[in-house]
Amino acid sequence: MYLVLPLLAALAFAWGSLVFKRAFAEGAGVVHAVVVNNVVLGLIFFPLIWLEPHPIPWNRWYEPVLTAATFVVGHLLNVVSLRVGDVSIATPLLGSKVIFVALVGRWVFGVELTPDQWWAAGLATSGVMLMGLTDWHAGGKIGLTTVCALGCAGSFALTDTMIQAWGGSFGVVAFLGLQFAALGVLSLATLPFFGLHSLRAPRAAWKWMGVAASLSAVQAIIITGTIAVWKDAAGVNVVYATRGLMSIALVWLVGHWIQNTERHTVGGRRMGIRLMGGLLILAAVVLTARQDLAGR
Repeated sequence: MYLVLPLLAALAFAWGSLVFKRAFAEGAGVVHAVVVNNVVLGLIFFPLIWLEPHPIPWNRWYEPVLTAATFVVGHLLNVVSLRVGDVSIATPLLGSKVIFVALVGRWVFGVELTPDQWWAAGLATSGVMLMGLTDWHAGGKIGLTTVCALGCAGSFALTDTMIQAWGGSFGVVAFLGLQFAALGVLSLATLPFFGLHSLRAPRAAWKWMGVAASLSAVQAIIITGTIAVWKDAAGVNVVYATRGLMSIALVWLVGHWIQNTERHTVGGRRMGIRLMGGLLILAAVVLTARQDLAGR
């Protein structure tokens, strides 16, 4: 029944992606989605360390810090992919995260890929190519959304692996509290590169960023907490990968509620291609997870 949790997180992520796009349309920038969002997460979740029932192994402080670092990179790439591209292509591509987890694990430990995993890699590649072919924008941004979304998936795959490996023995509550605190500090450290002037934004943009940050917090704590407690990164990510199909459905059905125009600017044909690409990636995720679970 714990797999219901990543389903809720997937819905929160899909809605959050739409809200981020609205915030960008109102004048918000990358710095608001990365620095402000992550600092707020750090302030909210750092107090969790006082709720940890077990002694905190401070000599292993680097574990939540490294996890936060990969999360920062993944979050930044996700924001850039949404900034330059469409929700209906950026979010489904994140489903390839499970493929990254499986492939990296096999390469690191030298285990040969099974037929199911080769099929999964082929399906995922086909899905990525289908979705990438619809990402044609003016101004030299061809394929940038695809590259950023796949880089985001790889970074988040490392994050999940670290949480599963370290979270339980460290202390789940303390690990999450320190991870989000480090997330805020590391994100704040990037502010000099953006400049303080980048924090300026219209009032309407701040309103939408507040909603987006709330949805980001909900999905982040659900996913990290579920993986840390139940140690099932593969199973959790199979369910979580449905956020790609949810994002396409939300764009098509209710996107106009928050002035998302992808349904009209992309067109039914390209949206259909993106849907097929998302389904191929989801099929690859299921194959990968089936193999992972069968090997336990």
